[in-house]
Amino acid sequence: MRTAELTSAQLDALVAKLEGRPYQADGAVIFSPTSDGGQAVPIMDREGIHVAPMPGKGSSWCAIALGRIHERAGGGRGTWVEGPNLLIAAMRAYAVAKVGPEVDAIA
Repeated sequence: MRTAELTSAQLDALVAKLEGRPYQADGAVIFSPTSDGGQAVPIMDREGIHVAPMPGKGSSWCAIALGRIHERAGGGRGTWVEGPNLLIAAMRAYAVAKVGPEVDAIA
């Protein structure tokens, strides 16, 4: 499955796993960075994720994980990905940077 095409729920579960955090507790979702800026922004800041609106594509957003400035020297940069909103685009960029363009099925 293409990492850049994961749904919100799939992204939330994957990001939780990558962050070493629980996704659910007692059957309820407790980690949802694709809809909770309070959970997403610290990841975006730490990982140097840049986001921008794409006016030519309606309400789509694009994002890329560049890493922190002091970590970039000589290193590569992430891949631009898109999402229907800022947080989904940012979490897709994070996922692509961490696991690459393909990921096993997410529950």
